[in-house]
Amino acid sequence: MSLRQITVSLLVLMTAFLLSPATIAADITVYATGERGAPLAHAIVSLSGPDSLTPMQTDRPEMAQIRTQFEPHVLVVRRDSSVAFPNLDSTRHQVYSFSRVKRFVTRLYAGREAEPVEFERVGLVPIGCHIHDRMQAFIYVTDAPMFGITDASGKVIFKDLPVGDYEIEALHPWQKKTASQKRSVRLIIRERGATERINLGEIGPDPRVSQRPVSNPLIRSNPFAR
Repeated sequence: MSLRQITVSLLVLMTAFLLSPATIAADITVYATGERGAPLAHAIVSLSGPDSLTPMQTDRPEMAQIRTQFEPHVLVVRRDSSVAFPNLDSTRHQVYSFSRVKRFVTRLYAGREAEPVEFERVGLVPIGCHIHDRMQAFIYVTDAPMFGITDASGKVIFKDLPVGDYEIEALHPWQKKTASQKRSVRLIIRERGATERINLGEIGPDPRVSQRPVSNPLIRSNPFAR
């Protein structure tokens, strides 16, 4: 084989390698907005895709109690995950949920005395404290291999994705309607990425700033808990 033939063969192999689905990575950027188009923080976005999509790695999930608030306020976990609820305050808390997705109550505790709670079903779980009505948070349980929460600009980015067909699902814990929004996106060789904007409609007030005590606030104020 001549040097020219060898060079051509190498170029063909390199081109095939560089254009193979396994080596082409692209990003999907999702922007979540409210009814009037304003950027929406704390929106939950999950992403499903081709078989070549590797599920994202996650740390052991925790929702701490700090200064009589939950941190983080919104947490996304995979189905069958166990979530710890460490209490970093000087006062005791009692964490609970009346959701149909996961109903539980911890004993009154401080520090890390409470046992982690396992979430076996998919859906949104409002979280509260029996002692402090303003302590409200949300855990979203999903089977999706990738997920994220939008930042203050309403954005979340899924990086280095293989080419293929994807489904985006988005919702917000405070939205007035319970239905999530779904979009289909295709990443192909000619495109290095995709951007999707999702309007989640009317969004209710942040439950953490409410000053008026409400009996069973997670049942009455959040449609996902019904």
